[in-house]
Amino acid sequence: MTTFSLGDFEELRPGILVAVAEPAGVNLGVIVGETGCLVIDTGSSPAQGTALRAAAEAAAGVPVIGVLVTHWHYDHLFGLAGFVDLPSYAHASVADRLDSPEAADAAAKLGVDVADLVRPRNGFHLAKVIDVGGRRVEAMHFGPGHTDGDLAVFVPDVSVVFAGDLLESSAPPAIGPDSHLKEWPSAIDGILGVIGEESMVIPGHGPAMDRFESFKQRAELSGFYGQVEHVIGRGIAVEAAYEAGEWPYEEQYVREVLPTAYAQFASHGVVPLRQLPLAKPLS
Repeated sequence: MTTFSLGDFEELRPGILVAVAEPAGVNLGVIVGETGCLVIDTGSSPAQGTALRAAAEAAAGVPVIGVLVTHWHYDHLFGLAGFVDLPSYAHASVADRLDSPEAADAAAKLGVDVADLVRPRNGFHLAKVIDVGGRRVEAMHFGPGHTDGDLAVFVPDVSVVFAGDLLESSAPPAIGPDSHLKEWPSAIDGILGVIGEESMVIPGHGPAMDRFESFKQRAELSGFYGQVEHVIGRGIAVEAAYEAGEWPYEEQYVREVLPTAYAQFASHGVVPLRQLPLAKPLS
């Protein structure tokens, strides 16, 4: 049976609170304004979302006035039912994802009734400015990456970005069937464009990151994509790809995600072609 829990909130910068929720080890944020606060991501179940709301208000000392979901995956979205009476924000693609077989499968594994899940009320495509009790918060979609609809949430007065799962520090990035490997580095470029050396990036999972760590992860993702493209171009089948490439990640992880990467290339008509031996020159 799945165990749900929520850790204590920690203030990482003035008015920026983060707690870690299980079972996914996801960072859930609170941006505190003078008269209200905004919750970033909602946990893995309606009950966990309800507990998150109460804990956020206790830690912030002001009521929750809205919630923003960085992308559709269960550990970020499934707690939204705990905020059903409040304004909720997400990329426009997120709502329809609750009708997907992937969402139903995730709910079943968690023991969550998919009928209890709710959709974000305010979907947008590019950017949204939210007034959080007198504090400016900017939510931005820099293109597909980890999913179709990743949002980065920028708090300008303290130079903090909530990156969702576009960035992770507890493990390599989670590359799944709904990821966009080619475009993902460009989405991270959007984050890099709004932060400086003094900035703090709060990833979807793991400790806070700085600009250099974010740039390094962007380079590793780009390098991984380039290596996959390279080995496919050499006609190497997925079963032999690990030995044929130079990878930025550990062996077990690379072997796990190579089939997904190959499938993405195949969806665009790029597959390994058998290399014919060169003919011997005529004597």
